[in-house]
Order: sequence, then structure tokens, then C-alpha cells
Amino acid sequence: MEYIFGINNDTEILKTKGDIHTNLNGFHQIEQVYRDKTVIDNFHIVCKTDSKEDVEGNCYDWYEIDCHYRVFDKTGPITKQMNADRTNEENAMCELDEMIDERISAIENAICELDELLNGGTE
Repeated sequence: MEYIFGINNDTEILKTKGDIHTNLNGFHQIEQVYRDKTVIDNFHIVCKTDSKEDVEGNCYDWYEIDCHYRVFDKTGPITKQMNADRTNEENAMCELDEMIDERISAIENAICELDELLNGGTE
């Protein structure tokens, strides 16, 4: 279902487009999710003003609405990016930890070899 908000003179309107006709009344909340944000429309249906169909079988309904307000929520993409950053940081820390372990092992081996050369490996 598509929801198109607009204004006709001083009246706020909603047009719906879909496979079937709608019969809306009361308060509604519509969330439309996009790549970079979620748009949330809250509104109240005053009355249905028209209803039509086109030759392709699309159903259109028009409503007069009031109490309409819109909220843009951009936290979804930000949260997704933060989680990706956190995962990258954790992977980098694990790689660094492995490198440090390898370096410590190399140093320990070098000390043992040096001890063997200097002391003949005696305990």
C-alpha cells in the first residue's frame, strides 16, 4: 500500500494506492523504511472523500486528515554503522592480540636459545 500525503487548499489529505480499496477511520501510524531513515506519519482520518480505480486495477482512496505529524528516525543506519565499526574494532583487537602472542613466543624462544648458548643448557 502506498500512502501519499498532501494539501488541497487548506485541507490536509491522504491518498492511498493499492490492490484493494481501503476503509480507514480513526488514528493511524504509518512507517515507511528507507535506506537512510524511517519516516513515521501519525494522523487522524476525518472522512473518506473519494474512491476510484484505474484501468490497471489499482485502487485509489482519498481521505481528509488532521492531527498529522511526521517524524524522521535516522537512528537505524547510525546504529548499523556503529555495530559494523564495533565489529571491525573487535577484529582488529583480536589480530593485535595474536600478533603480540607471536612476538612474546619469539622473544621467549630467543631467550631460551641465548641461555643455551651462554650456559650450555644446564639447569
